[in-house]
Amino acid sequence: MTTSIIVLLLLGCIAESAFIMFEHRKSLLAALLLKALASLLFVLAGLFAFSLAKLLPYARLVLLGLMLGAIGDVCLNLRFLFTDGAKRIFMLGIATFLLGHIAYLLALVSCAPAALLYSLPAAALLSFFLIRFVLSRIEVDGAIKVFGIVYLCVVFLMACVALTLFLLQPQNLGRAIFALGGVLFAASDVLLVLGQFGKRSYRGFRALNLSLYYVGQVCICLTIALMR
Repeated sequence: MTTSIIVLLLLGCIAESAFIMFEHRKSLLAALLLKALASLLFVLAGLFAFSLAKLLPYARLVLLGLMLGAIGDVCLNLRFLFTDGAKRIFMLGIATFLLGHIAYLLALVSCAPAALLYSLPAAALLSFFLIRFVLSRIEVDGAIKVFGIVYLCVVFLMACVALTLFLLQPQNLGRAIFALGGVLFAASDVLLVLGQFGKRSYRGFRALNLSLYYVGQVCICLTIALMR
């Protein structure tokens, strides 16, 4: 079973790498199919990992988050094919990712509810400074701006709770890997916002954003089996 999980995730990494290359070449349909495949593979790996889970409420929520992430992946890339509704599709994708982050947050809190309380001050400071930094470098207003601020606050809170759980029990491998995944996911989302709405284009941000995101999802997926 462990071998199957590793193989699925390695195939997913290969599919994600191919997706990045095809998207760079503007082969949008092929890129979409590869992205959907990569996302499907980390969901399948999560399903295999579920049979090894020790904390079932945690595992269910993480698996839900992976599924929502896969849907968000497809939406974010569909916008390149259906340009007339690109804004609505993008917002749908981000909303789905937000629900996925909430699922991850609830999963973490289920392991140690006090971690949420401990994390709030750090999350508030991190959100204030990073969101201020991001807003100074992008051009966006209205509902998208408000939604984006809420989204980033939830992402940063999730990452802070993951780090807090790790600090409370650093010998726990599942917590360590989720902390890494949470930080990578948060970093990828900052790059996504800067790349999508930045006042200037940032060379290489798209590839870095996608790479950090997928590795983050792989880490989070593995914790289904490793979290104790």
